[in-house]
Amino acid sequence: MALVEYKARGSKRGTTSIVGLAPIFGIVVVGIAHAASSTGSSASNAPTTKQVAQQAQAVAALRMTEVNLHQGGFNNMMLLNATVLNSGKRDVKDIKVVCDHSSTSETKIDSTSATIYGPFPAGKSKSIHGFDMGVFHDQAKATNCSIVDATLSTKRWGRAPR
Repeated sequence: MALVEYKARGSKRGTTSIVGLAPIFGIVVVGIAHAASSTGSSASNAPTTKQVAQQAQAVAALRMTEVNLHQGGFNNMMLLNATVLNSGKRDVKDIKVVCDHSSTSETKIDSTSATIYGPFPAGKSKSIHGFDMGVFHDQAKATNCSIVDATLSTKRWGRAPR
């Protein structure tokens, strides 16, 4: 903070660091973002009811089967092996997986989430091997993983264009 006040007075032109300029850039970026949103241009980017319904249908059509979780790293990393089945009619990409961890008393103690980037074509399955789901709680005894989000794909993977 001293560097920012030092430069704001303008008494000397010395060396500055990125850390000292970070608050200044943050204020500039916030100002630009606020100005853009006040013009009303962000309202046109809001999803329509039809797009929201298509998104919900696409996520509902995704299922994880053959789920196998194991420890990796220094026995504190959770690695995921699974098969993702897309039984829907739309190709999707970049699925978000959330794993809830519970203790022996079935109390939820932790949750991890990660995004698996890549295409998931409609009507096909894809195997995931050794995907890093992050650090999990050392008292976790049971885990339940599910797909909570996906991006609708505009590209048709492995098929001719319409």
